[in-house]
Amino acid sequence: MNTVREERNALIPGLRTLFHVWDDRVAEGVRNHGVDALVVQDAHRIAHTLAVLNEQSPPRRILEIGTGYLGMAAALRRRLPEACIAGVEYPGRRYIRMKDYQARIAAERIRLVAADIVRSGIPFRSQTFDLAVFAEVIEHLPPQTLPAVMTEIARTLIPGGWLLLTTPNLASWVNRELLLRGDSPGQQSPDLVIDGAYGHLRLYTMDELVRMAEGAGFRIFRRAFIDQIQLGNSRMRRLIRAMSVPVKAAWPALRDTCVLLARRQDG
Repeated sequence: MNTVREERNALIPGLRTLFHVWDDRVAEGVRNHGVDALVVQDAHRIAHTLAVLNEQSPPRRILEIGTGYLGMAAALRRRLPEACIAGVEYPGRRYIRMKDYQARIAAERIRLVAADIVRSGIPFRSQTFDLAVFAEVIEHLPPQTLPAVMTEIARTLIPGGWLLLTTPNLASWVNRELLLRGDSPGQQSPDLVIDGAYGHLRLYTMDELVRMAEGAGFRIFRRAFIDQIQLGNSRMRRLIRAMSVPVKAAWPALRDTCVLLARRQDG
């Protein structure tokens, strides 16, 4: 089994080939940081996320909720070449209708369905998938809709199927710094809408995620916290972040991202 660093480095060439300026957000990132930095950042995030699955049997049928810029889908295909992979993306995202996007979805052998999961649910039959990947999506959804969304995810999983969920950590070191300065911890105005989809409406602690998952019929298998590669930090911010490393080693709940691995209970 590769280390996380080895897996990250192995992902970089494929993500670099896959990279495309799909929307204004990507264009802004390229202007500010360059393509290579964005690719390394994404490879780091994906490698650390999928490492949580290393002890599990390889799933055969996978649902990714929020295919986004296709990095996770491509990594799943690389890791599981024989798996059946389906994806759901919000229909307002203009890039899903681009020929390049559709060609890359086809090349990765992903079945993509456009659906508003908040209003219409997940358009797949019950007990279809072994694994649902719900990475960096929950923070974009109206909080009052999440119990129904989590229950809908559970419906699509077979008994004993897995949910892999990630989201920015409300209790992270950086968010605590923001609060000390009187700033909002990574949450954005509901007025910020991109292609009909919201920015970060609400961040969550691990405890909140656990209660949400358990309320939808999941049993928690693993909780983890990971740090992301931060881009565009000032010299002082980089120094403060470096000083925080030993603190986070002792107290992982201060890291940037919550990762939850949960299993649908039988029945």
